[in-house]
Amino acid sequence: MSIEKDNIEGAKKAETSVLDYLTEKNKTLKNDYTTPDGKYAESCTLIAIDIAKILLSEGKKPEIIFVTGKRIDNPHIIASESLRPTQYSGKISWGGHVVCACEGMIYDPMIGEPVQTEDYAHKAFGGDIEMKTTVTQDEIEEFIKK
Repeated sequence: MSIEKDNIEGAKKAETSVLDYLTEKNKTLKNDYTTPDGKYAESCTLIAIDIAKILLSEGKKPEIIFVTGKRIDNPHIIASESLRPTQYSGKISWGGHVVCACEGMIYDPMIGEPVQTEDYAHKAFGGDIEMKTTVTQDEIEEFIKK
């Protein structure tokens, strides 16, 4: 069995509580992160922290990743393309998104299951994105305490 396949199988078996969380959050995110009256009801940052807490409780060392669209190549401005989650069929776009990562997997309830890091951009946004670790594995426990 390949390392990638082992990671996926391990994530699915050993992290049942994470899978339960992802599945439940996925259901609530079906409405484009909004309540029926159109107000945003969820925070991707808080969701990523919740997932990190679950993974920490299982003895893992997660990290927090900031996601942006591809950088726009223009010397006069600093900007990125908007993120357009494929799940929402172009109805919403974001300037950035925050996810939890651990052991080569991205945990984003928008997708509903762990996804290998190299497959995440295509699965979540249909193309290239930029990802930057904003809270490392060494910083995560202290960050969550704040």
